[in-house]
Amino acid sequence: MILIAGTAVTSARAADADTVAAINASSNALDDAFSKGDVETIKKLMTPDHITVTPYYDGPQTVQDQIDTLKELDWSQTIVGDVAVSLLGPDAALRTFTADLKGTFQGKTLPARVFVTEVLVKRDGNWIERFYQVTTLEP
Repeated sequence: MILIAGTAVTSARAADADTVAAINASSNALDDAFSKGDVETIKKLMTPDHITVTPYYDGPQTVQDQIDTLKELDWSQTIVGDVAVSLLGPDAALRTFTADLKGTFQGKTLPARVFVTEVLVKRDGNWIERFYQVTTLEP
């Protein structure tokens, strides 16, 4: 009986690890799409009701708001330390990390060090971003 329980826990952890890997892959693909200006991939990896809040946008931004100003964003990101993913349920996850940003938005320098919070949801078997927030950290 103990052996069976131990096997069930191992299987659950393996499934969680696969889920976390899929979440990270989706987020990384979205970051890559923003770096390349790939509008179709951006739309595919964000929910239609997605909201972004950052210190460099003038308030909350929709998907279309971000696409409309994409050419004004010159951006690169380096993750500092570990990425944390917390499963909020079978179809929702919270992803957080610290990052160093380089670049500009509308000619203004992006904050150097930030804390990023993402909420991803599973839709049609794929993990896509629903919410994205950047908080400036002191250097």
